[in-house]
Amino acid sequence: MTTLLTLRVAARLVLLLALVAGAAHAQGTTPRDETGVPAEGKPKLRPERVAAEVVGGTYAGVAGYFVGRGIGTIATSMMSAEQERTRDRIVDAVGWVGAAFAIGGTVYAIGDIGAETGSFRSTMGGVAVGAATSLALSRVVFRGRMGRNAVSGTRKWWLATLECSLPAIGGTIAFNASRKWQR
Repeated sequence: MTTLLTLRVAARLVLLLALVAGAAHAQGTTPRDETGVPAEGKPKLRPERVAAEVVGGTYAGVAGYFVGRGIGTIATSMMSAEQERTRDRIVDAVGWVGAAFAIGGTVYAIGDIGAETGSFRSTMGGVAVGAATSLALSRVVFRGRMGRNAVSGTRKWWLATLECSLPAIGGTIAFNASRKWQR
């Protein structure tokens, strides 16, 4: 079972690398001025780039969440045992902030490849809207977060997918709405 899981993760990473490489290579054949940038218009929306932004942002968000939780754990390690509930809230909040910046940074970095750019502020706004939507839907559909001893693996999977994917989708939509040629 562990080998199968490892193969799935490896296959997803290879797919992500292929999508990013394809996005970097697939620059359009638009007429360009002397600087090499198209004279006018907005860059075409390419599906391979959008897919790389969503998939990359989702996986970066998971990693950013755990890195943020690690930083929060270190930062709160000197708090007393009586403040354990507060410590857990701080650690979780730092994890979510880490996930948000990891998602926004990844979406922006993939979208900024080549002669295109967009707004990082808009990207982070989209991540925030996606995270708020994710939180609202998880509360409605799953009645909030499940406890550590929840039995349903399927429900845990759907909740994790919802919480990780919607912020990446929101960031991707916002970034692509602000896309322009780099000048």
